[in-house]
Amino acid sequence: MRTSLHQLYTSFRRTQAYCSQRPVLFLTLLISIHVSLLAYAATCHSPTALEPALLTSGISHWEFGRFELYRVNPPLVRMTAAIPLMAVEYRTDWSRFYDTPGSRLEYPMGADFITVNGERSFWLITIARWACIPFSVAGALFCFLWAKKLYKSTASGLLAVTLWCFNPNILAHGELITNDCAAAAFGIGAGYAFWRWLKSATWTNAVFAGVLLCLAVLAKMTWLILFALWPLLAMIWCFAAWKSRARLAFWGQLAVMLAISVYLINLAYFFDGSFTKCGEFSFVSEAFRGHQDDYVGNRMKESWLGSILVPLPKQFVLGLDTQMSDFEHFGRDSYLAGEWQNRGWWYYYLYGLLVKMPHGTQLLLLLVLAAKFRRPFMGDFWNEFILVAPALVVFVIVSTHTAFSHHFRYVIPCFGFGFVFLGQSVNLMGRYGKVCRGLSYVLVICSVSSSLWTYPHLLAYFNEAAGGPRNGHKHMLHSSLDWGQDLLYLKCWLEQHPAVRAPQLAYESDFDASVVGLKFARPPFGPVSQANRTEDQDRVGPLPGWYALSVNHIWDCSPEYHYFQRFQPVISVGYSIYIYHITLDEANQIREELELLKLPKGWHSLVEGLSEQ
Repeated sequence: MRTSLHQLYTSFRRTQAYCSQRPVLFLTLLISIHVSLLAYAATCHSPTALEPALLTSGISHWEFGRFELYRVNPPLVRMTAAIPLMAVEYRTDWSRFYDTPGSRLEYPMGADFITVNGERSFWLITIARWACIPFSVAGALFCFLWAKKLYKSTASGLLAVTLWCFNPNILAHGELITNDCAAAAFGIGAGYAFWRWLKSATWTNAVFAGVLLCLAVLAKMTWLILFALWPLLAMIWCFAAWKSRARLAFWGQLAVMLAISVYLINLAYFFDGSFTKCGEFSFVSEAFRGHQDDYVGNRMKESWLGSILVPLPKQFVLGLDTQMSDFEHFGRDSYLAGEWQNRGWWYYYLYGLLVKMPHGTQLLLLLVLAAKFRRPFMGDFWNEFILVAPALVVFVIVSTHTAFSHHFRYVIPCFGFGFVFLGQSVNLMGRYGKVCRGLSYVLVICSVSSSLWTYPHLLAYFNEAAGGPRNGHKHMLHSSLDWGQDLLYLKCWLEQHPAVRAPQLAYESDFDASVVGLKFARPPFGPVSQANRTEDQDRVGPLPGWYALSVNHIWDCSPEYHYFQRFQPVISVGYSIYIYHITLDEANQIREELELLKLPKGWHSLVEGLSEQ
């Protein structure tokens, strides 16, 4: 009898231990799937518009200890991406390098990197992408930890990490050598560390928060706002808590936290130009150079401000200046919902949330907000205030920059905070608590399914109400749909269809398609407009043949290829490249609508050389 009771007790303890391990196993499974999805997608896509420039810049930082290239963003991601290349053979071409204020040489030098390495450059970029996957893993872990501790529920943490691991925007940018996913990961990490310090103001927590603040800023300059926001939030927290937090040690820890971050930022730049006098900089933005006719200047040079030592690396400051200059100049064509205009929209990112977020996630937000509206004081208001404040501030600041609206990815750093906030949906108390929990699980499953349905083409993800990725051009262009990612899919399609010989191509990239063994001529331009057509332009327009065009070119603000909108594509390759087969009759039908000369059966001799033009 005693033996039987002992065996029963032992079985119970084993079962209890297994149940306690299930969250860890589930978390491990989620992150393992996430890593697998990122790793595979990284092998599928050709280099996007920024990646050659970013990788080349990262290599230059390691080889020369210089940070002029791509200074508009800090170097953490690109230096990490360049680490695997240190162990393999690669070629570089620095012949076009020079440095002037406001210069953006990284793009031509990125194209040179692709040229000198040829098709092997795609493998180099793949292993560089793999090196950046840990950033996304870190973001998932921070979401789990914060949601679990904030809402005192492991289920909340698992829901938050599921939303992170399967969000189409996180997956789309987590596979790339770009700053957006890393900025989201370390942004939520810094927020979590700061919240922990507010809850328990120890020196250890202060140092931890300072390190993560540094990583957030080194991922993207967006998080510079935390240097102003954190002291403000600390004051609000002290006032709200109404405790003796205003002691000297509390504010001393905050000062040390910020100082540690500044020191580590300088260390990441190898103290390159740190503590340069303010008056010795050459600025290009009006905010720093002043309203003067010269392209370069410094409004602080002749004032007492010019003698102040700037406690930041020189290229960090110049990068911030160049970025401010980009946002100061209006007149950059922007696209939204089928409309082009000569500046951006303040609601561009709100619209993006409507069309580029899964419906399950959107409904989950409505569920939580409805519960908050019904019970306004549910939960701890001030803890959630610390959670949502950074995301709201970033979202508002980005939305107010309306010089241009090109990239929905600019608000990805806000996403982690949103996923943690939504984690409470499985922990809503009250009369309908069980119903809310079950509904939350269903909505999460819907979100995951919607994302995986489009995988691995998640740069082009649009939700079902928006018409899916095939109708993405009706809503957004640029990096939200076509960033040059599908050239490898085009090559694969052509290999599977040998009858299609060398279609004419217009694609979204800064490098030559010949690096993947594809040789193309550009498609003929169409007429600019009925009113402004010249005699020379009467010679161009639709011609019979095979064509491959990036979506950005078909719906570009420039009308050279707008006539392709009148044809039905044979297929879309990865949703960003449309393939057309135009017959003579179809070409003549559209030419007649455009008031162009019809082509006879022997049209080749009449338009000889037109394709090369």
